[in-house]
Order: sequence, then structure tokens, then C-alpha cells
Amino acid sequence: MDELRHTFVRLCKDNHVDVQDCVTDKLKSISCASGRKKTVLDLSTNSLTAKTCSVLGELLSLDRTFVEVRFADCMLNGDAIKGLCHGFSINSFCKKLDLRGNNIHGLGAEALGKMLQKNHTLVSLSLEWNSLGSLDTSISFDVFCDGVGCNQNLQTLDLRNNQINHRGAAELAENLQHNTYLKTLDLRWNNFGLLGGRAVIKMLKMNKTLLRLELAGNNIPSDVHQSIETAMSNNADRQLMTNEHQMRTQALTKHIKQMEQDRCAQLFDVMNTMDDQEDIRCKSKRCIFSTEKIANLQEALEDRKNSFNSLATKLSTTDSGLVLAEQKLHKKDSVIANLKQEISDMAFTHMTEVKQLKEDKANEEKKLLRELSEFEDKNKQLEIKYEDLDKKCKNQQEQIFELKEQIIHLQAELKLKASKFDEKIQQEKFRQKEAIREVEQYKDKEIIRIRQEADDMKKSLREQIRNFETHQSDLDREITQLKAAIASEIMKTEEQLLHIKQKVRTEEEEKIRVLQISKDNLQSHCNQQTSLVSELQYNNSNLTLEVDTLKSRLEEMRQEFAVKNNVTIAEMKLELTATLNKLESERQLQSELRNKLSQVDRDLSAKDREIASLKEKLRAREYEVSRIREDELQRVHMLQSAVVTYMARAPHVSSSK
Repeated sequence: MDELRHTFVRLCKDNHVDVQDCVTDKLKSISCASGRKKTVLDLSTNSLTAKTCSVLGELLSLDRTFVEVRFADCMLNGDAIKGLCHGFSINSFCKKLDLRGNNIHGLGAEALGKMLQKNHTLVSLSLEWNSLGSLDTSISFDVFCDGVGCNQNLQTLDLRNNQINHRGAAELAENLQHNTYLKTLDLRWNNFGLLGGRAVIKMLKMNKTLLRLELAGNNIPSDVHQSIETAMSNNADRQLMTNEHQMRTQALTKHIKQMEQDRCAQLFDVMNTMDDQEDIRCKSKRCIFSTEKIANLQEALEDRKNSFNSLATKLSTTDSGLVLAEQKLHKKDSVIANLKQEISDMAFTHMTEVKQLKEDKANEEKKLLRELSEFEDKNKQLEIKYEDLDKKCKNQQEQIFELKEQIIHLQAELKLKASKFDEKIQQEKFRQKEAIREVEQYKDKEIIRIRQEADDMKKSLREQIRNFETHQSDLDREITQLKAAIASEIMKTEEQLLHIKQKVRTEEEEKIRVLQISKDNLQSHCNQQTSLVSELQYNNSNLTLEVDTLKSRLEEMRQEFAVKNNVTIAEMKLELTATLNKLESERQLQSELRNKLSQVDRDLSAKDREIASLKEKLRAREYEVSRIREDELQRVHMLQSAVVTYMARAPHVSSSK
């Protein structure tokens, strides 16, 4: 056994393969237990490489030590199986081979088939838990089946859990029809089905030597399985009868040979006695014997004759026994013929049952064909419905395309309307400017008139000024407080505006990134935003009208206040002019925003991604403008209330004086 280990190491070095310790350890353990008669090489559950398996194949090709070799659960690939099969195709000593749990398929199955065609010593082959019959290895499994059918020494084959379908079962059954050497076949837990079971029945009609066949877990119908079991029981009975006949014939042949040997021995003894007697006669001729001796010799001759006659009778009795044995053989042959007749009768009854079953199956097939035709009709109806739905989908897609075109036309119309609204706004601005000019001319005329009246009223007002001076100080205080509050609010608004501008910038930068992803969503909202822009423009026009009314009210308040006090009027004029300047700056901002909107509307086709950001800017700024306007309106109302309170106090003071 040490020689095997050394040769394995030498072959590994010659083939430039790394020596695996598991193989050398196993060979070493076998060398320690070499006293046994049957040596087993067990390399199960060891991970062997393809190169190591090729070296083992070379080692086993000329081996005359191992009767059984096991490679179970080694997960050998196709190249490894190919290397081992190359060795076993030459090996002439191993009787059992175990290759369970190696996921053999493709090249491995083909290599096993070629090995079985060449090997003439394997008696048992275990291939449980592999993938010989998988769909991607059908051609390789055909080669394996050819090898099984050609092999003339294999008696036990285990093919459990090998994913063999009905096609593989038919191929295997076809190759086993004329195989008279395989006795045990295990095909459990595959997927034969009805067609595979029928192929097995067809094989068993030709193959009468298969004694054990396991087919559990193959989805074979019960009637097919029962017919297979009856065929196997018939094969078993036939084998028992042939075995008994062979045993009896062997016993008779042995008895006949023994009788022939005994007869030959007796003849040989008779011939020896005859030779002795002839020698005695020759001696008697040479020598003169007495008459007594001659008489004795005659008596001896008579005794010999009697013994020869007895031997002849024994031979006749043995011949009669042989005749009787032959008669018994003829009787047994007649019994065998009767049994064959009974078997043929049983086969005829079985065939009638099979025909009945075929008729039943034909009826079932007709029913299934009817159901298939019904299903095909339903399929056609569903296909027609599908075509109708497809046409409807196409029509809906065309409608969607038309709606998209309408949306594009509407967007263009909205752009045109927006440009028209901008022109109208500019015309209204021009009209407002003309109205302001007329108001200013009217204001100048009234100022001249008020000055003339003021000269007349100076005398009366000088007396009132003294009284007003006391109140003026109070009013100055109140005005300073109001100015401080207004200045603080202005600072807050400016800070808020700066903060809002920074926020707008940051939001613009973030939204530009977001807009690259949300372009499609923003296009859907474009129509809504245009409508909102039109509403905002309408609100702007209303706000301008309100500003104009406020201006007219302020001018009226100025005139009334100028009559009473020129000093306070000047200060109020400054404050009002400041508010007016702010409002005009806001108007300018609005005009700039409108210009920006017009530019954005013009560049919609080229800058879709900037539309949303600009509109959000507009919203934020218009929101700030509206908030600033509300603040300014609140301030104007506060000023109006202050003026009203002042005007209410002034006549009360004059009346008291």
C-alpha cells in the first residue's frame, strides 16, 4: 500500500499537481489495515480538485487492490469526473463505484457513459443525488443511457434524485430493452410522469431479466404503477423457475457425470483383471501346473465372470435410472410449457385489461381534447378582446397626443395674452401719468389760491399760532415718536428684504438643482402658474388704483392741513413724499418684475428649467411687496388718524381761546 502512496505522490509531481493531504492520509490508513481481503478506497466528503482526480484516474487505471471505491459528496465537477472515468475505463479489478451527491451533469454524464461502454468489471454503480437528467444535459444523458445499455457486467444501478424527466426515462428504457445483465435498478424520486411510466412498461415487455425496479416518487399514475409491478412480479417468477430448472439440471448433470466416472472406474478394474488373467495364462503355458491349480483358476475365472455380470446388471440399472431421469426432465419440460401457456394466458388477460385501459384513456383524451378546444375558443375570444383593448389604447394615445398639441397651442395663446396684458398695463401707466400731471396742475392752481387766502388769514392765524405752538410741541413729540417708529420699521423691513434676498438666492441655487430633476412636473404646472400670473397682474392693477386713491386723499389732506399750519404741512409733505417715493420704487420694482416676466415668457422655449425658479422669485417678491404695501397702508392709516386727531383738536383749542 505504501507503493500506491508513493506512486500517487510521483504522479502528482510529474503532472505538476499539488498533493492533497486527505488522499495521502487515506492511502496511509489503508496501508496500515492491509490485512483485509477486500480493500475499500473511501474518499467521501473530501473536496478533490480536477487535477487530483485525473491523477487518481491514472493511479486506478492499473490498480489491482481496491475492490470498492467511494467518492460520495465530493462535489466533483465535469473535468474531475472525466479524469476518474478515464481510469475506470481501463481498470479491470474494481467491482463497486460510489459517486453519490456530486451534481454530475453535462460532461460528467457523458464521461460516465463512455466509461460504461469500455469497462467490463463494475458490478454496482451508485449515482444518487446528481443531475444526470437535467434539461441542459439531455444529449449527455443519451450517451450515458447508451453506455448502460451496452454494458454486459453491471448488475446494480442507483439513479435516485437525478431530475430524470419523461424524455430521459424513454431513452433509458429504450437502451435497457435488450440488456440481460442488469438485475436491480433504483429510479426513485425523479419526474417520469405518465409518459415515462409507459416507456418503462414498454421496456419490461422486452426485458425479462430485470428483477428489482424502484419507482416511488415519480408522479406515475396508479394503474401504470400497478402494471409495472405485475410485470416485475412476472419477471421474478420467471427467474425463480429458471433458477430451479438450472439447479435441477446442474444436479442431474453432476449425478450423470458421477455415474459415468463410476462406470469408467469399473471398466478400468475389469480390464485390469483381464490383463492379470492373461498374464496368468501365459505363465501357465510356460509352467506345468497341477490340475488343482487349473481348477482353482477356472473357479476364479467363473467368479470374475459372475462379478462382471453383476457389474453389467449395475450398468443396466444405471442406464434405466438415466432413462427415468430423462423422463422426469421431459415431465418438467411439459410442466414448464404449461406454465408458459398459463403465463401467455395471463399476458392475454393483461393485454385485454390494457386495451380496456387504453380505451378509457382514449375517452379521457377525447374529453381533454374537447376541453382544449373550448379553452382555445376562449383564448380566441380573449385575443379578440385584447386586440380591441389595444385599439382603444392606441386611440387614447392619439387623443393624448392631440391634447398635448392643444396644450401647446394654449400655452402659446397664453403667452400672447400675457404680452397683450403687458401692453395694456403700459397704456394704463401712461394714462395714470397723464392723470397725475393733471392733478399736479390742479394742485398748483389750488396752492396759488390757498396762498392768497392764507395772506388774508395770516392775521387771524397769528393769534391761533400762539395757541397752536403749545399743541405743536406735543404734536412734535408725537411726530418724532412716529418718525422713530417708522424709521425702525423701515430698518426692519430693509433687513427683512436683505434676508429674503439671501434666502431667495440660496433657494434659487437649490431649486436650480431640483429643477433639473423636476422639469416634467413643472411643465404640467406651467398653465396654473400662467393663470396665477394673470391674477397677480390683476391684483397689481387694483393695487395701483388703490395707491392712486390714496394719493388723492393725501393731496386733499395736504390742502386741508396747509390751510391750518404751513410748518406742519411741510413736514407732512416730506414724509408723504418719502412714502410716495417708496411706493414709486415699489412700482419700479413691479415694473422690473413684469419686465423679467416678459423676458421669461419670451425665453420659455429655450429656458424651461428657469421658468419655475423665476416664477417662485416673482411669488416671493410679490408677497414681500404686498406685505410692504400693507405695512405702508398701515402707516398711512396711522398718519391719517394722527392728522384727523390733530384736526379735531385744533378747532377745539381755537374755540376755547
